Amino acid sequence: MKRPLHFALALCLSAAAASSAWAAAELTGCAAKRESIRSELRDARQMGNTNKVEGLSRALDELNANCRDDRLVQRHNEKVIKAQARVNQTERSLRLAQEANKEPKKIAKLEGKLEKARAELTALQAKQP
Repeated sequence: MKRPLHFALALCLSAAAASSAWAAAELTGCAAKRESIRSELRDARQMGNTNKVEGLSRALDELNANCRDDRLVQRHNEKVIKAQARVNQTERSLRLAQEANKEPKKIAKLEGKLEKARAELTALQAKQP
């Protein structure tokens, strides 16, 4: 008798988590952050974790008071610019090393560094603030 009840409860919780995750994926900026914190807050309350509830409540209050979508966009754009600068610098270092016929080990290290910098830039460009 208890097993179907536990299964139904688990199914309901899974559906609620999936729907809130889906809703958060549709949101961007401050609204997405707000929904994420609210979802964690609901989970913490259900688990009876009072310390986490207090911390998340504080975080939600600060988010409501300070989060502005235009600031998020500005910070995101600054991160993209810095990442692009890292890619440019690493490309330059690699080119200079190749022109100076540096050791293959040094060139391979710079190629790895360039690949990582490009991956970070691509991830930032794909991510919406």
